[in-house]
Amino acid sequence: MMRPWIRRASGLAMAGLLAASLGCGGGKPSVDTTNEEATVKGTVTLKGKPLAKGEIRFDASNYLRKNVTAKSAELQPDGSYQITTLVGANRITFLSPMLNKDPALQESTVEFDVKSGENTLDIALPLTTPAP
Repeated sequence: MMRPWIRRASGLAMAGLLAASLGCGGGKPSVDTTNEEATVKGTVTLKGKPLAKGEIRFDASNYLRKNVTAKSAELQPDGSYQITTLVGANRITFLSPMLNKDPALQESTVEFDVKSGENTLDIALPLTTPAP
């Protein structure tokens, strides 16, 4: 037979573990779940020259937005683009025949947190990684 104080202590411990696993932050998820959209515009360059052919793709899907499809915009001759996508974290990828020449460029991705309103994002390929 379990002593009452042990039962009480184990119940408090379980409640503490449950509270810790839920975390802080007022129940707000760590990623945006809104359906609000915003505009992003900018230019994409490849080795200092405009990426004139292809498209840029913004993917706002994550574990809370699994049913969201990626949005894409055509790159203009001057490398510019304009797109409307969901506010919050977006993963950006590129499709272009110019990138097919270099396998390392085919996997280029950018993470961008889209804010309400109008956003500007200029991207220079190849992406540089910060020195350690």
